[in-house]
Amino acid sequence: MSRTGWKRRELEAASILHGARYPANIGGPVDVESSAFCCQVKARRVMSLANLEAEAIEIERVAAQKNKIGIVMVKRSAGKGNSTPWLVCMTAAMFRE
Repeated sequence: MSRTGWKRRELEAASILHGARYPANIGGPVDVESSAFCCQVKARRVMSLANLEAEAIEIERVAAQKNKIGIVMVKRSAGKGNSTPWLVCMTAAMFRE
């Protein structure tokens, strides 16, 4: 994936959520926000469960302040020409809401 591939992934996630992408220079914990969701987007070849757990907990905290649902959208980078599905992750507490 190119160095700007993450930007394309954030735009894809924004389209799925019917939301808007925050520019990277803002520096906040939210990559995409819609009327219902605050989302952190990750495009990685490898990501540990511990890292995914930390991201889900952080976005849950941020989303709760805005009365929104906090999710992490993950798209695995499998190399050029290899398509992978989006995964949507959240804590069980957020799921119950």
